[in-house]
Amino acid sequence: MKKIILVCMLACLMVACGGEEKKLFQQAQLKASEGNYVQAIDIYSRLLKKNPQHSAALTNRGILWERIPVKDAAEKRRNREYAEQDYLKAIEINPNQPETYNNLGALYLDTRQYSDAVYYFTQALAYRPDYFTARMNRAIAYSNLGQFGSSLNDFSEAIALHPMDPLVYLNRGLAYFNMSRYESAASDFSRVIALNPEDARAYVERARAFVRLGYPSDAFVDLQEAVTLKPTYAIAYYYMGDLLFRKGDKEQAFGHLIRAKELASQYVPTYDLMGDMLALEDPVAAASNYMVAAKLDPDHASQYRRKMELLRTEEGREQIMSQRFFAR
Repeated sequence: MKKIILVCMLACLMVACGGEEKKLFQQAQLKASEGNYVQAIDIYSRLLKKNPQHSAALTNRGILWERIPVKDAAEKRRNREYAEQDYLKAIEINPNQPETYNNLGALYLDTRQYSDAVYYFTQALAYRPDYFTARMNRAIAYSNLGQFGSSLNDFSEAIALHPMDPLVYLNRGLAYFNMSRYESAASDFSRVIALNPEDARAYVERARAFVRLGYPSDAFVDLQEAVTLKPTYAIAYYYMGDLLFRKGDKEQAFGHLIRAKELASQYVPTYDLMGDMLALEDPVAAASNYMVAAKLDPDHASQYRRKMELLRTEEGREQIMSQRFFAR
């Protein structure tokens, strides 16, 4: 299931404060606006040493912990923990600030803690029922929980607030797709394109819906439009390769997947797909692709090892092909 796009907009706070605290707050905001997140965090920390109850400084520092560049996944987890602590402390000090609830909910949404995300978005909406970003984010969280009725209700509320925002329709389209309501999904993606014809993502998503509806030719046209708008769009090449292989154009299919690898060498599905495509004709090359996929995606390494085991026999190789290309 493809992950719903995250809105997760984080709201910085501006407050009135006096003397040196005001000066430090403004300096931190300036550094943050310049992209100097480390310096901004340091200034907010100095401010908080002087006044640990400064909720706006806590909220803004939390945002910066999420934005600061990291060298690995462990550092990213650590920074998210710092952000979570700052948001929780800010809420404890000032429980009437909806932006902080939204920011904490967005953090939980991004870390797939969907029930917690719903709770904090609901708190934000209790203080501000017309809070568009929180409404959209809660719709996404509900969708990821499989609570599609609540999700669609929130999307409807969000559309009522901002009926011309293409992002609402994109997200609702993705929710419809995950509900297997492909016609509704395609309709929403078409609305995105009408509102923003330059949105390459919308063409890719509509192509995915068209494939499920049995319109591969229309899907391919949309994917071609996506790469015209965004020539470096690796995922579009990935889907084009899949469609071309199913059509029997193997040479073109492999060419598109090689291009997808060049553009996004860390995108695991490309290696998985190429492995499946090669299973019958070149099991050694197929195994090489599965090995890369397992290395890039250790959480699912067992499924790639299983495919490598299947490559040992002709029956197993046929099973790989049938599961990918003939199971619908």
